[in-house]
Amino acid sequence: MFLTLAALWFAAQATTPVSAPGDATLPAPTLEMHTIDVPSSGGGVAERGTLRTPIVRAQPDSKAIGVDVWRFPRTGEASADAPPLFLLHGGPGWPGLEPNRVDWANVVAPIVRYTDLVIVGQRGIGTSTDTSCAMVLAGRDDLPAEGAPLAESLAYSAARCADCRAHWEALGYDLTGLNVKEAAADVDDVRRLLGYDQIALWGTSFGSHWGMTIMRFHPDIVARALLSGMEGPNHTYDMPSGVLHSLERMAAAAEQAPELAEHVPEEGLIEAFRALIESVDEEPFEIEVARGGSTAVVRIDGDALRSVALGYSGRVNSRGGMPGWPADLITMVRGDFEPMARALLANSSGIQLPSASFFMLDCGSGITRERLDELHDDPAARVVGNLGAWYEATCAAWNSNLGDDFRSDFVSDIPTVVVHGLWDVNTPFDNALECVPFFRHLRFIPVDGGSHGALREAMQLEPGFEEAIMTFLATGNTDAIPTEVTLPPIEWRVPG
Repeated sequence: MFLTLAALWFAAQATTPVSAPGDATLPAPTLEMHTIDVPSSGGGVAERGTLRTPIVRAQPDSKAIGVDVWRFPRTGEASADAPPLFLLHGGPGWPGLEPNRVDWANVVAPIVRYTDLVIVGQRGIGTSTDTSCAMVLAGRDDLPAEGAPLAESLAYSAARCADCRAHWEALGYDLTGLNVKEAAADVDDVRRLLGYDQIALWGTSFGSHWGMTIMRFHPDIVARALLSGMEGPNHTYDMPSGVLHSLERMAAAAEQAPELAEHVPEEGLIEAFRALIESVDEEPFEIEVARGGSTAVVRIDGDALRSVALGYSGRVNSRGGMPGWPADLITMVRGDFEPMARALLANSSGIQLPSASFFMLDCGSGITRERLDELHDDPAARVVGNLGAWYEATCAAWNSNLGDDFRSDFVSDIPTVVVHGLWDVNTPFDNALECVPFFRHLRFIPVDGGSHGALREAMQLEPGFEEAIMTFLATGNTDAIPTEVTLPPIEWRVPG
C-alpha cells in the first residue's frame, strides 16, 4: 500500500465556504467539530469543523474568518504516544477536502494506523473562507487579446489584482492577516483546541514553507517534521538557475537512454535548445496552425520557446509528464514547431487570478532585494525565462510584505526528514541545499529521478520507504530511512 497525497486534492469546483464574507468580529479563536460519515473507498468516520479566528489576531476588532478543519481519529492499532500528524498542503491554493473526495484506503488508513490525522485548510481559500478574485474578471470585455505581449497581460493582471483587493477591503477584511505567520498560528490554535500538546508536521511545497514557519515561530509544539519540495523562507520566487539545474540532470539521464541514442543532438539537449532560442530571438517568425475550421497565427520567438522549456506534450512537473520532454526539444530543434504551436493555442487560458489570500500569502513571503537582483542577473533566464515576472507585476498591487527578517535563515533542533527530487522544477533541488543548514537534527534524502512529487514517488517505487517514513512520524526513529533513493529509469518517448 502506498500513500497517494494527490488523492486528497479534489477537482476545481464550486464549494460552499464554511464562513461567508461579512462575518462579525471575534475576540478569540474557537473550534467546533462534528462527526461525519465519509462515503469513500473503504469508508470511515471523520470529524469536521471550523476554526473561527480573527483575521489579524493582534487586533481585537479584526473581522472573523473560518478555516476548514478535518480530523481522522487513530484506529488504535499503534501506540497512543505517537503525536498526531498535521498534513499541510501546497499551493497556496489547495481548495480543501470534501467528503466524497477522501481516499480512505490509500490515504487515510496508512496514517491512522499510527496516529490521528489532522488537515487544516488554507485561510482565505476554497472550503475555508474564500477570497476569490474570479468575480473581478466575470463578464469583462476588455481582456487582452489572445497572443498579446507578455507585458500587456502582466499589466492587466496587476490592475485586476487592485480591483480584487479593493473588493475584499470594502467588505471590511484586513487582508494583512492573510499571511503564512497567521496560517502557522491557525495550526497552533487547532492543536490547542483539539487538546494536543505536540504534533508531527508533513508539508510539501508551500506546505513545507508553512511547516518551516510553524517550526520557527511555534517550535515547542512540533515533535518532528517531514518536509519535501522545499520552499524556504526566501524561495517564493523560483531561481532560473535552480530550474535549469534540474533540467540538466534530467537531460543527462535522457542522453544516456538507448532509445534516444540516434536522436539526441551532438551538443546535447539543453545546449541545442539554448542555441535555438538565440536563433529565434534574432529572427522570430510566424506559423499558421489549423484551428476549428480556420487557422490561427502563432508567433515563434524566444519568449514562446522559453515558455515551453519544461515541455509542451506533458510538462515535467511530475514523472508522468517527463517521458515526452526530450522528444519535444528534439522536435523543435529539428525545425518542426507545429506541435508546440498547437500546444500553446490549446493551453492559452487567458488571464486567471486565484484569490486575495493566494497573493497575500505568496507576496507577503516575497523575496529579498538581494535574491531578486540575483534573479534578474541569472543567465539561466535566457533558457527558462524570468520566473519572477508575474510576481513582480502582481504583488505590487497587494502591498504585502513580512520583511527580510522573515526571509532570513533560521536554526531548528526539531528532528526533521527532508525528501527532495533532483529533477524537481517546481521547487528546485537547489532550494533544499540552501535549507539543509537550517536543521541540526536532519535526515536528508535526495531522490534521483524524483520530480516535485518525489516523496510520493519514493513511497510508490522504493520498497519499504513508506513504512520507514511512517515509523519516523510515529516514533522519531530514522534507522530504516535510506540516505538516498534512485527511482527506476524513465521510458522516454522517441521523437516522431
